[in-house]
Amino acid sequence: MDFLTSDSLVTIVSVVGSAVGLFLAVGRRIDRVEESLGARIDRVEGRLGKRIDRVEDRFKELGEQIGELKTAVSVLDAKLDERSVPHRLAVQELPADYAVGDEPESG
Repeated sequence: MDFLTSDSLVTIVSVVGSAVGLFLAVGRRIDRVEESLGARIDRVEGRLGKRIDRVEDRFKELGEQIGELKTAVSVLDAKLDERSVPHRLAVQELPADYAVGDEPESG
């Protein structure tokens, strides 16, 4: 019975009680931190998803613009090819400018 009334028992009960209190407080704190981190992660994931969607849309636009550019370049290439082909010059003379004997008419 000496032990139940001694200072050692009070010390042991105090230490155990404090440890239990700290354990419960830390457990609650961990729960709150987990909830706040979960919410923060959800917000970051949402923003990241929106950013990824914007980048994908931009890539689609760039792909369309590249397609239009390829079309324009092929049209220009065709026009350049058409112009670079040598053409024969055809000179037409009016038949009244020369006489029958290939002498010019005097005017």
